Amino acid sequence: MKKLRSRLFFHFSIQFGFISLLMIVVAVLATLIGGYFLVELEREADYYQYQLDELVIEVGDPLEYIKSNEDMDDLLPKSMWLQIIDEKGKVIISGNAPGNLKESYNSIDIEHMKERKQLEEYSIKYTLEQPLFEDSYLFVLGYKDPGALILSEFIENVNSDGRIAEENQSQVEEKLNQLGGTLAVYNNKGDIIQQFGSNEHIKKPPLEMIERETSPDHFSENQYTFWDSDSGNTWILTSPNEKKQKLPSPVLKKPILIVAGIAGGILLITLLIAFWNSFRYGSPLFIFSNWLNRMGNGNYKEVLTEQERKKVYRKNGKLKRRYKLYKEVFQAFDDMAAKLDASRKEREQLEKSREEWVAGISHDLRTPLTTMEGYGRLLGNREYDWSKQELQEIGDTITDKSDYMVDLIEDFTLSFRLKNDADSLTFSLVNINEFMKQILEKFQKDVAFKDYQIVYKPIHPDRKIEVNERLFERMIDNLVYNAWKHNSPETAVKIETVELEEERGLEIRIIDNGTGMDEETQKHLFTRYYRGTNTEERNEGTGLGMSIALQIAKLHQGEISVQSEKDKGTIVTAVLPYDKD
Repeated sequence: MKKLRSRLFFHFSIQFGFISLLMIVVAVLATLIGGYFLVELEREADYYQYQLDELVIEVGDPLEYIKSNEDMDDLLPKSMWLQIIDEKGKVIISGNAPGNLKESYNSIDIEHMKERKQLEEYSIKYTLEQPLFEDSYLFVLGYKDPGALILSEFIENVNSDGRIAEENQSQVEEKLNQLGGTLAVYNNKGDIIQQFGSNEHIKKPPLEMIERETSPDHFSENQYTFWDSDSGNTWILTSPNEKKQKLPSPVLKKPILIVAGIAGGILLITLLIAFWNSFRYGSPLFIFSNWLNRMGNGNYKEVLTEQERKKVYRKNGKLKRRYKLYKEVFQAFDDMAAKLDASRKEREQLEKSREEWVAGISHDLRTPLTTMEGYGRLLGNREYDWSKQELQEIGDTITDKSDYMVDLIEDFTLSFRLKNDADSLTFSLVNINEFMKQILEKFQKDVAFKDYQIVYKPIHPDRKIEVNERLFERMIDNLVYNAWKHNSPETAVKIETVELEEERGLEIRIIDNGTGMDEETQKHLFTRYYRGTNTEERNEGTGLGMSIALQIAKLHQGEISVQSEKDKGTIVTAVLPYDKD
């Protein structure tokens, strides 16, 4: 399962990496888009100044731009021109520049440019830039502004002591109507003394004059001002602020397009991975779900249906590529199905054995009870005069049957205790030779086993072993009694102990030369409820003897095994450690 965990970690790491990268790219894209909209707001405030700032960024270092051999005309619409002037006043770069512009400017030219904000018939925007550790450069952007041109014309041709002479008023009115503008002349007190144009001039709030200087394109009309120093009058001309022809935004447009393309690609890959995952991880889950449903219905054999097997496996029996990620899971399911099926069969066999065992126990209990009941009825019959010998025989029979029933109940109790009260048992060191002789001596003295031969071969040198004396004796009793119970009285039983030096333990072997067992009997010899039901008295038993012996061996951290062949005898071997840890 470690390989499965590693593969899942690898797959999901790649996927979450793509998702994280997508989130980063989206965040960058959102930042750029936000910056783009902020720039658009700046563009709307002063369009021409913004175009100049963008051109400054696009050009960068003028000397490097010259080396790139790029054409400045490609950056400018036909309605604008640009000149870049170095510290000596020389124009080093120009784009769309009219022929009447100078190629070099002196200090006075620059001063006039600064005061008038005009160059020839063009309105200008300028900015002074200094690339890192380089010389300074003046960027001058020129464009035609009809309102500024008309005001300049009026100042030069129709100005008479700060007013419009009467003979020129019709000409002024005509030109303003063509422009769609208005001209108002104010005296030094702020009163309108003359007004021309198609619209009535509306007096503006005082602070609006400052705002128009910094953000002229926030207003629907352009405003141009002239102050006549001789008369003290002020001319204010307004004209419609038409929508300007916008330049592309090279500073942010390219990065936005690049980042948007990357984001789109990553998003597409992420979606493909999501669909692939839904198929890759969902399909096996459906198969596992179907198997679990079949398992819930008790169908442990069919892990996969024929259709599912064709879907999962190739013809050569190997998993298809898409299911290799879960190969440990499929193997685990196969193993689980095999174990569950084996468990079900074992449970069914156990139930069958239990029923047979209950039937056998019922028979074994019924036999002595029937005998005792019959003798009880006979003894209760007053018409019959029993002799002393008959009464003795009846008493002996009832006693034997009672002892058998007591043994049966004790076996039930012991089997339960071995299963549930093992932790309360105590162990002590005993000399194995002396203890085995003590156990076997009772068989030799018991007249019931006078026809059976038993031999003990002791271990040399003497060894001590840690055991629970009562349970150990019961284990040996069960093994010896089992050897006699299923064989004829002429059967010889030999018990020998052998030292296991490497394993620090002993082997106790019970060897007989009896009839032996077939494979089926050997297979179920230690099954808890397995027994033969023979009506002969010597074969009566609880069916728990060998099971109890195995439980006792395991409590001593040991094991019992059996080797037998039909008509050639049996060897039962109990392996026990010296010390119980």
